[in-house]
Amino acid sequence: MTQPGPAPCTEAAQVNISFAELGAWRIIVLGIVQGITELLPISSTAHLRIIPSILGWPDPGSAFSAAMQLASLLAVATFLGGDVLSITGRAVTAARRGDWRDHSLRITVGILIGTLPIAVAGLLLRRTLEGCGSPLRGVAVIGWACIVMGVLLALAE
Repeated sequence: MTQPGPAPCTEAAQVNISFAELGAWRIIVLGIVQGITELLPISSTAHLRIIPSILGWPDPGSAFSAAMQLASLLAVATFLGGDVLSITGRAVTAARRGDWRDHSLRITVGILIGTLPIAVAGLLLRRTLEGCGSPLRGVAVIGWACIVMGVLLALAE
């Protein structure tokens, strides 16, 4: 199978805009892939890169992946928004009381601490991740990253 050529970039921003060439049908397929994989312990973002490669489509790019992630966030927020607000409210109340054993506060702090490493990595690798033709968007790199994370998840169990 031949791989698609390099993704188009805008000259000024050097942002991958290949999603503009996908067409509605491919975007719908990738939206379904995102929806199925988002809440599973597998990388939905990796699947947004792997599936097009398998099907011979161009890399939809980081802008498309970001849009899909935002759509997922909005869907989850719509579905679980009340629960998130309730847990957050109880966590704030517990923090004000100094009740560090409160379940809601512990969940909230755990989520915040768990988010820090990826936030720092994202900021440090931002230019590399967003750049056109980023080596980190290569299917081999993504495949190995999925294998490593799978092993780590298995060990954690």
